[in-house]
Amino acid sequence: MAVSLPTTGDPTPIYPTPEVRTASVLFTDVRGYTGLAERYDHDPLALLEIMNTHFTAVIRAISSCEGTVEKFVGDGVLATFGVRDEGADHRERALAAALAALGANEMVNKRHSKRWGQRLEIGVGVASGRMVLGRVGSPEQAELGILGDPINVAARLVAAAAPGELLVTEDIYRELSGTVRAETLGEMVIRGRAGGMRTYRMALRRTPASY
Repeated sequence: MAVSLPTTGDPTPIYPTPEVRTASVLFTDVRGYTGLAERYDHDPLALLEIMNTHFTAVIRAISSCEGTVEKFVGDGVLATFGVRDEGADHRERALAAALAALGANEMVNKRHSKRWGQRLEIGVGVASGRMVLGRVGSPEQAELGILGDPINVAARLVAAAAPGELLVTEDIYRELSGTVRAETLGEMVIRGRAGGMRTYRMALRRTPASY
């Protein structure tokens, strides 16, 4: 994640003191991107146009819920809620953004899939917990980055999500269960992490808005 930081008159950025915060993280991932890239191997400019159309819709959905897009991870988006703003409602905003991103991507498909010759499907994963915001890298090359277990968990959830699915951790579901429908998936084994984690599949309750 690259950001513009103030300097002291020399080219060395000034990084803030590392801060640990409880926040939420959202990951999106395009399903079938390898096949899509192969299909447009003869026209990479068209592939760029498709992905930027998708990213624009997802970013607007995230921004509408006051999230921060931290970086693009290949064909996916990593966004945080409550890391930079310390909002207590970070779980609610992350969940709303995830559902909005799914809805926004569906609107993109309705407008462009016929011209593209295929739909663009995504999965989404959301997790929350303690993360640290601080300088990541070496003295020669660094950036303001975010590290923590919730990022790894969200990445595993999005990898397990089917097209059009949103997977969330139990703490998010428990806090927001009165406002959304969910189906429990039981204990999910998170590769590289001790023990299982109860996860939930979320569903849209209304027709998605256009972003």
